[in-house]
Amino acid sequence: MTDSYRRNGYTIFENGLSSGELETLRTTCDVLLAEPAEDGGEGMHTIGLGDARRFLRHRHRDFPALENFVLGQTMADIARRCLGAEPFLFNEQFVVKGAGNGASFAWHQDSAYVGFDHLPYVTVWMALDDTTEANGCVYLLPRDIDAQSGIDPHEWQDDTNELNGYFGDETGTPMECGAGSVVAFSSVTLHRSGPNTTDAPRRAYIAQYSAEPIRDPKTGELKRFATQLAA
Repeated sequence: MTDSYRRNGYTIFENGLSSGELETLRTTCDVLLAEPAEDGGEGMHTIGLGDARRFLRHRHRDFPALENFVLGQTMADIARRCLGAEPFLFNEQFVVKGAGNGASFAWHQDSAYVGFDHLPYVTVWMALDDTTEANGCVYLLPRDIDAQSGIDPHEWQDDTNELNGYFGDETGTPMECGAGSVVAFSSVTLHRSGPNTTDAPRRAYIAQYSAEPIRDPKTGELKRFATQLAA
């Protein structure tokens, strides 16, 4: 596990994707965007807001190039460096904020959406477009994940269809980065994203990796995926 990741709860890999990997993600995302906003393969994500905030999830098995990428060497190297363990694919999705009206997203920890205790996992956030404060970049609150590994209290917000886990005054560190850059952060790191006020969509891809399969302790059922990456 890298010192930066442990000390701050995140680390950045500038130009972490090759041009071919970036093109694979962009092409797949655009194909999925052509589907109806209320569809996306499994129905609109419960935290989606139609064209303003779309979550195109769990489709890697439908696209061989995407599956090869999400289970491939680039993601394996990043996940291992952050987890300090052999990674399992836990979740994956494209997140797209619509042009001009792309919705913001409240402060939260990704772990808060799991619904039960689990080992923290890593979220690998990838910019498919140049990402700025104007088009809805991610903001992070640094967190020593050795000292603060738990899930903070969250409240459901009916008006924006999301959890909120922070009501303080900190604005966070904006992750403005070029297309192809990668921001990897712990699932217990608080983060948010702003609205997209530009005239173009803001596309990102998220792949999440765990150090072990994440199972519901009551039922033993997998929460999402548990595909081990090749060595």
